[in-house]
Amino acid sequence: MKQTASHSNTPVFAENHSCTKPVLYQHPTAEEMQVSRWAIFWANAKDFAIFIATAFVIWFVITLALVYFFGG
Repeated sequence: MKQTASHSNTPVFAENHSCTKPVLYQHPTAEEMQVSRWAIFWANAKDFAIFIATAFVIWFVITLALVYFFGG
């Protein structure tokens, strides 16, 4: 009885095979990489609108604080 007892239930495999293949990821084409001018314009317009709205809110809060502390 010179056998060693294995307490692991994990099976022993001959090789470590990867299940991923290079076909799963394909690089985007040049056409897919280009952004339309309309998308750029729309993103810039939204950012500008957010900037203007934030500036107006901050100006309004500062004005209210000054009127509150120093009077109108």
